[in-house]
Amino acid sequence: MSEHRAPRQGWFGRGRTRAILSLGLLLGMGAVATSAYWTAEDTVTTGPVSSGAIHLDLATNNKVKPEVYPWAGLSLSNLAPGASKAAVLPVTNNSSGHLKFSYRIQAAATGTTLGPQLQVTVRRGGTSDGTACSGGTLIGGANATLNGFNQPAGANLAPTQSHNICVQVTRTGVALPGSSTSNVSFTFPATQVHS
Repeated sequence: MSEHRAPRQGWFGRGRTRAILSLGLLLGMGAVATSAYWTAEDTVTTGPVSSGAIHLDLATNNKVKPEVYPWAGLSLSNLAPGASKAAVLPVTNNSSGHLKFSYRIQAAATGTTLGPQLQVTVRRGGTSDGTACSGGTLIGGANATLNGFNQPAGANLAPTQSHNICVQVTRTGVALPGSSTSNVSFTFPATQVHS
């Protein structure tokens, strides 16, 4: 009679392999689920709470909607190569409540021929003689590229306070076709300053 014996299982038999894999699964899940929880406490003393709405006005355009100001004082029509035009624009904090804010001065110029040939010089507190700005504080660099200009005004405006912003636009000396045009816009985004 022949002997039929079951093959001998090694150390990694079915039962042991399952046990090891199950242990690994439990340890893996335990490692993923382990976390620490930290807490901290602090006391905040409250002061007076007030509300309001930021409102920045340009020139005499007091709380007018939409807030677009056609700046006739800075007419750039027929600006010759190498020439400049300048004008002063008052920027006023007419916010409701006691809101102080900071603001930026941004500029854009359309067109692929004239737009890139325009430069800007901005001075907070500056004056204008119609062709150039002088005095005050230079914002950004002198004769910076107008399209994409984006600089902080460098000072905050308290309620009812104003800044005179002198803007000088210069056309480079590059000759351009007579039909070259560009729309120039200035934007003044404001952000509340917490005092």
